This record gives sequence, C-alpha cells and structure tokens, in this order.
Amino acid sequence: MTATLTDADDLRNYFLFWDDVKTLTDSSEATIRRAIKRKQFPAPVPMFGNKGRVGFRRADIYLWCEGRWSPEGGE
Repeated sequence: MTATLTDADDLRNYFLFWDDVKTLTDSSEATIRRAIKRKQFPAPVPMFGNKGRVGFRRADIYLWCEGRWSPEGGE
C-alpha cells in the first residue's frame, strides 16, 4: 500500500506538525519542548515507526490553546 495525497490530507485532519504548533502557540520549538518535559503541554505522538517524525493531536492542541487541556486527559 502506498500513501496518497488523500492519506496525507487525512493525517492533517487529526494531527498537527511542529510548524503548525509553533504558529498556533506563537512559541519556539525549544519553549514547547520544555513545556512538554514539565507536562504542561501535550506530548507529540510518534508517526511512521521510528523515522523521527511526530505529530500532535489536533484536539489536544486546541484544548491547550483554550486552557482546557490537562495531562490526565479529558477537559
């Protein structure tokens, strides 16, 4: 099975990538990484095995932006 443009579009419906998250939060990658380490920001999800690519769950980032995200989950 090969990835198609449609598959990539589907991923963007559920995940945000570093550039998206930095833009939405108006924060640097270093600042976001520190917040993740302190459990004050949603952690990224590994994608495509061990290729180094990660994505952030779109819903988690939007909840964080609204001040409703918690590391325990839920709202």
